[in-house]
Amino acid sequence: MKIEVLSLSKKLNKNDKAENYSKVISALNQEDTTVSKVLDFIPAVEYSMRKSAKKHPDFIIIENALGTDSEKAIKSKFAGIIHRGEKKVQEKPYIKPKTSLAEKCKKAISSVKSIPGKLKSLTKKNRQKPEIPTIDYDYKKTQIFNIDTDDQKSYAFSYLGTRVIVLCSDIEGDTILSVIEKVQERFNSSQKDFPQGYRLIPKQYKVYTFAQRNFPQGFDSLYEKVRKSVRLVAFCTLIVTGILLIYNMYVLPMQNSAIQSEIQTIFHNTENGGTTTGKIKNHNWAKLKKINSDIQGWIQIKDTKIDYPILQCKSDSIAGQYYLTHNYKKEPSGYGGIFIDYRSTKGMNSKNVVIHGHHMIDGSMFANLLKYGDRSGGKLDFYKKVPTVQISTPKGGTEDYKIISVFKSNVNPAQGEYFDFYCGSFKSDAQFMNYVYNLRIRSLINCPVSVNEDDQLITLTTCSYEFEDFRTVVVARKCRKGESSDVDVSSASLNPNAVWPQCYYSRNGGTRPQISTFQTALKEKKIDWYDGDNKLSGSEELPTTVTETTEPTTKPTETEKPKYYSVKIYNKGKLIKNYRVQEGGRVPLPNIAKTYKKGNYKYTFQKWQCSSGSYNDVRNSMKIVAKYKKEKIKNTKPKPTKPAVKPTVKPTQKPTQKPTVKPTQKPTEKPTTQPTEVTETSTDDNSVYSVGIIEPKE
Repeated sequence: MKIEVLSLSKKLNKNDKAENYSKVISALNQEDTTVSKVLDFIPAVEYSMRKSAKKHPDFIIIENALGTDSEKAIKSKFAGIIHRGEKKVQEKPYIKPKTSLAEKCKKAISSVKSIPGKLKSLTKKNRQKPEIPTIDYDYKKTQIFNIDTDDQKSYAFSYLGTRVIVLCSDIEGDTILSVIEKVQERFNSSQKDFPQGYRLIPKQYKVYTFAQRNFPQGFDSLYEKVRKSVRLVAFCTLIVTGILLIYNMYVLPMQNSAIQSEIQTIFHNTENGGTTTGKIKNHNWAKLKKINSDIQGWIQIKDTKIDYPILQCKSDSIAGQYYLTHNYKKEPSGYGGIFIDYRSTKGMNSKNVVIHGHHMIDGSMFANLLKYGDRSGGKLDFYKKVPTVQISTPKGGTEDYKIISVFKSNVNPAQGEYFDFYCGSFKSDAQFMNYVYNLRIRSLINCPVSVNEDDQLITLTTCSYEFEDFRTVVVARKCRKGESSDVDVSSASLNPNAVWPQCYYSRNGGTRPQISTFQTALKEKKIDWYDGDNKLSGSEELPTTVTETTEPTTKPTETEKPKYYSVKIYNKGKLIKNYRVQEGGRVPLPNIAKTYKKGNYKYTFQKWQCSSGSYNDVRNSMKIVAKYKKEKIKNTKPKPTKPAVKPTVKPTQKPTQKPTVKPTQKPTEKPTTQPTEVTETSTDDNSVYSVGIIEPKE
């Protein structure tokens, strides 16, 4: 007799052998018996049972499976296993027959011919429930046998055509043989009713079409309609989400890469398949300007993806910056472009050229700036490898900028300390050097590069996600005339006392270092990077983006003058205002009555409607009209009630005559009961009518 023994255990030890502690092995003492130690975990038990059933043994004995409450254990542990085993042994009730191509064509033609009849059947009168074909079959239900021996209960059932015995953990070795004998007797005695351990239950299988299975039908119950609808919505949401994910993760990056490759090919003079290395001074700026006249230069950083044109839109302002949402082709793009901040008024000739770029998830645009510093701090290895930034301009050629600071900044004043690094110009040399001092004390890396008041800076900034509204900023100064572009990076080091925004210390703890000024730190000999003559004039007060500059500015040309547009505002069909608004400005809307009446209609104000564009961003001449909702006024006058005595209406001769009441002769006597006539004056034609007789009370 071939027997497979599965010994369940809470913990598995590879060094232990299952035969050493198996009660079944010691009780049976047969050569054709194998034992396996299995983790007492439902998936592991089911896997071992399926694996043992493939060997076609006479019995599968599972020991140490049931505790004191054996009935609860058999339900919780083996009910799911038995149910899944039943599914595997069911015969397929319906197999869809294969149809040939000719039959499919005939079926398609007949379905087209039957369309008129189907349309008629859609009416309520002709609508009938579809006849769903059914197929009869026998469903196999597993029979579980109880085996009682000496106050110990065991169970037996059939699993994938193999007889299974489940034993208690405290069963004695002597009773195991009697359990096996009783199991054989139970299976043999129930062979007629339960062949192979299964009970056959007659059932019917309904053959639904694809639409009937997945879409709500008229014959479905409310629950079934809701279930199918929820499933369809979930499926559609999954499909749309997947499409958007693929589009954003793969399609958009590929499109942006192709667009950038076009202009990179032109800039690097590789249109004919050639390659260039080193600094190239003869770029085809004329061709670049034909593509976009807003191209002011080109930026490159070695070992990064940063290799893009630098753009500047002259109409940029605090209200918005054009290339934040457009690429160099002036096409709307979520990638935007690499562009100069509007506060750097002189463009590439500004004292501090602030350049923006998006932080894209595919590593394009300015995302690689985080190679110099991320959440964990400064990246010294990458800085030592790439300590410079290369900038090319039409007039200045290609020049190197040495990095002097890499820091994290908070741009939301609501989160605490706000260091304004967007300044493109400065009032004095003292203010400029104090600004540089604040850049250096915030730097995550001690950069061995000197700075003085005559230097020009570039500031590269992109979004950072250590906190909300954070920026990663890399600042570099232009190489001086005759200065080598090489940087002695051997003396570079990480700055352990870098000044972070206050929200960093609120989360991570620690004390924020004290910040002084450039002159104070210079006197205390805390600055070793300054190589100027220290003849600095003016205030050291840090600049802000609203600071007025004393630098001379060129007079704007006629093309640089702001544009103004005429905006007309109409209400009730009449012109009420005529504004002259600057381009990009906002139209001040007048206050008007929310409701008014005209005739039998009431008009309620709804909204202001523009002929083109938005009144918050004027781009051309427009007409703004007040839109009202028209409603008819309902007649709510109450119907007159019929008086108890029908009055007689007699017009009086004199409309100005007042109604008279005859007084009694003696005031002490009882008043007479003579009635008095009352008249009423109409407000329409000032005529007087008699409306009735008032009987005085006694």
